[in-house]
Amino acid sequence: MTEDADELERLHNWIERSCDTGALAVVTHLNGDMDTVGSACALAQALGPQVRACGVHVSAIASAVTLRSQSDFTRMDGSRPLWPRKLGGVLVVDAASPSQLGLDLPADIPVCVLDHHSGGSDWRTAELHLNWATSSTAEIVLAYLERYRPDTLDDSIRRLLLAGIVTDTGRFRHANAASLAAAARLVEGGGVDFSGFIEELERVDLDYSQKVAVSRALNRVQVEQAGDWFLLLTSASTHEGVVARALLAAGADVALVVRKTKDEVRLVSRAGRRAVRQGVDLGGLMDGLASRIGGQGGGHPGAAGWSGDVPEITAQSGFIADLSATRREGW
Repeated sequence: MTEDADELERLHNWIERSCDTGALAVVTHLNGDMDTVGSACALAQALGPQVRACGVHVSAIASAVTLRSQSDFTRMDGSRPLWPRKLGGVLVVDAASPSQLGLDLPADIPVCVLDHHSGGSDWRTAELHLNWATSSTAEIVLAYLERYRPDTLDDSIRRLLLAGIVTDTGRFRHANAASLAAAARLVEGGGVDFSGFIEELERVDLDYSQKVAVSRALNRVQVEQAGDWFLLLTSASTHEGVVARALLAAGADVALVVRKTKDEVRLVSRAGRRAVRQGVDLGGLMDGLASRIGGQGGGHPGAAGWSGDVPEITAQSGFIADLSATRREGW
């Protein structure tokens, strides 16, 4: 039995035990992007009415896809989350640490984590932690469903998982062979029209709050030549990922968005495909930053983040210094 198959068996046994005890909450990270929401909703649909996908936020694209897939998702109040009276377990998807959930998990309830981010993790209390080197959490969920619940893979679940893979790989710009193979299995095994599906995703416009966040952040953009890389950086209080993508569209090799709250500083970074191919590894940079100054950091080569309780200038300058030390390959 391979290591992955062994982990899937442990996951299956954990899910079975939890559902025998009570309800199972599948919890997403606080940004509510398509990968985390799609993975949660796919699991909830496949596992039955005793399982509920939930979290504090759903992005615009995730909202559109879940609506089209007729998926249920419970929005929770981060300051006062309401849990089922009889809860058998919490299954966290696509989060590298509890701080990325935006809510406190109930005490003394078994926790399992499915994640794919490189770098450190703060899930020391989890009973089971699967952290695979995939491009999306949706690929882990697909592997589990293919092995243990293949009959549940209807077109609705296929759309949820396919959307997670497509968006988390940046429309396959950051995909590897396994991601492409997973997407192919999802399309070939059902009735999803891939070209039409991609058009649907691209028709999801920014909502009003995202447009406001982008326009305000653009007024604060700073230009940096970080070694070999053209860096655009700004600050934002919401929708950091959307803002970072806007900076890439404006011509940045690398985009950095800083968010300062009362208790922590958060960095969100994105890199263009060419920059990644020429040596940028944002996940590695954020992991290294966490090792030096504390906090939690990690992600993909083209999309990563860090959060911690240090001065904003310390985190920002540390990232820029590390990026500047990365030499461009293949001039």
